[in-house]
Amino acid sequence: MMGQQDRSGGSTWLRRLLVGFVVITCLRVWLGPVDILPQARGQIPDGGLQRKQMVDAVRETNRQMSQILTVLKSGTLNVRVVSTDKTGAAGGLAPTGRKR
Repeated sequence: MMGQQDRSGGSTWLRRLLVGFVVITCLRVWLGPVDILPQARGQIPDGGLQRKQMVDAVRETNRQMSQILTVLKSGTLNVRVVSTDKTGAAGGLAPTGRKR
């Protein structure tokens, strides 16, 4: 007899705990998430202006690349070698780091 009362008392406690958990879960779902800490939300001041600036920068890069392509296709390229030595010796070539 004692064993049955202990079990029923334990199962009643477990049922109450389970019902409380289900009620709290339903309230949580119904109310939505509760933020404890504030979230940082970055905003773009003017997205359209930033896109226009990016498009302008890409157009400028394309213009410069086409100029480089024109120079390379023409075959005429003037190269000036500048010495970076501290001694100022302009007689030799500046090291390029490549072996031939």
